[in-house]
Amino acid sequence: MTGPETRPVPLRRNRSFRILWTGQFVAQFGPGMGAVAYPLILLDSGGTPALVGTVTFALGVAAIAARLPGGAAADRFDRRALMIGAQGSRALAMGFLVLVLVVVGDSTLLLWAVVAVALVDVVGHEGYRFAERAALRHIVPSSQLSAAVGQNEARNQIASILGPVAGGWLMAVSRVLPFGAAAAGHAVAAIGLVFVRERLQGPREPAASVEGPRHRRWTEAFSWIGERPPLQVLLLAGAAPNLVINGVMLTVVMVGADAGVGSAAIGAVLGTVGLGGICGALGASALLRRFSPRTLVLVTLWVLPLTVVAAIPLVDHWSVVFPLAVAVAMAPLLSIILGTYQLLTTPDRLQARVGSACTFISGVVAPLGPLVAGFGVQYTGTPLLFSGFALLLLGVAALVTALPATRELTSFPRQPDRPAGKSSDEAPPSAKEAP
Repeated sequence: MTGPETRPVPLRRNRSFRILWTGQFVAQFGPGMGAVAYPLILLDSGGTPALVGTVTFALGVAAIAARLPGGAAADRFDRRALMIGAQGSRALAMGFLVLVLVVVGDSTLLLWAVVAVALVDVVGHEGYRFAERAALRHIVPSSQLSAAVGQNEARNQIASILGPVAGGWLMAVSRVLPFGAAAAGHAVAAIGLVFVRERLQGPREPAASVEGPRHRRWTEAFSWIGERPPLQVLLLAGAAPNLVINGVMLTVVMVGADAGVGSAAIGAVLGTVGLGGICGALGASALLRRFSPRTLVLVTLWVLPLTVVAAIPLVDHWSVVFPLAVAVAMAPLLSIILGTYQLLTTPDRLQARVGSACTFISGVVAPLGPLVAGFGVQYTGTPLLFSGFALLLLGVAALVTALPATRELTSFPRQPDRPAGKSSDEAPPSAKEAP
């Protein structure tokens, strides 16, 4: 006979969750401000749209290349120390760029410094994000994971609004200020982790107990994903939107800069578009209580191409924020559904590796968006570029609709709650085994 069921502490009163949420929110200003600051510095220094697209593509490739090692490290080493190290390295890199901007000014050295610091920033972000994601199950009960993933996605969307706005306005005052603010944000995030009381991972598996050759540790996550067709569907559904939205947003920055729009106005446009992302992330939990994951995935995939087509005649006007806000509002649903499904079905010993493998697969084509956008703006024009993006999204929507595994996404797997900070390394039930 079981004892009385205890109600979990609300997320707003979960101290450790609030610390992680707040610290990463502050740190997310760096990428948000960089979305405006990096392209504008490159363009101001004589770079072409193709160069901007190529550099952004290279940074995206570096981020993807860091995902699998980042996930493996988060499963093998102490997650708290890993997160502190990642945020600390980002703070130091941003401080170095501030020094270069003050001492050197415009030069070839500045261009290389921007690329190097941006590289440290994206790699550090990848090293942090999987450790934080895997640690979530140790500070949040299972019944609250969907809401916690939604709040984390909302955090990212809020930062995506305030970051570009702040970056644009700070750039208008001084090119140093966005990177100084980013350095402070990363330092705050690193310090906050010291005050999280819970252990952020289960007992470490002895090296002698690991079966098979060492390289199997790298492939086990992919094998695990390969045995779960519903998860494969969610990964396919998220890949094309990642590519398209990255390309569309960089196009807006480049077209605005070419038209003589100031950095503050460009940041304001990107920030306003991000309001849609906040609405989508905050409303995800309510939508998932009323509709199945399958319904939300299919609706999102069929609506996204329409938003891209609607943006074609508006790309050089402020009203482009309306179709793009709708697109950015729907995209978080795919991330939240994928993240929740992965967290609920993955054993703790594989959490970070499977999480990194999922983001690797869904994001592996994302760097192509800025690359295609850069060359598309320079050589083909925005209408043809956006038409190609829309056709890609339509093809993915049709494929996901036709796949039999999509019908298995009628609900999330279920598992009983356990106290935060305690976990079992047993694999939760699969979608087919869920009651």
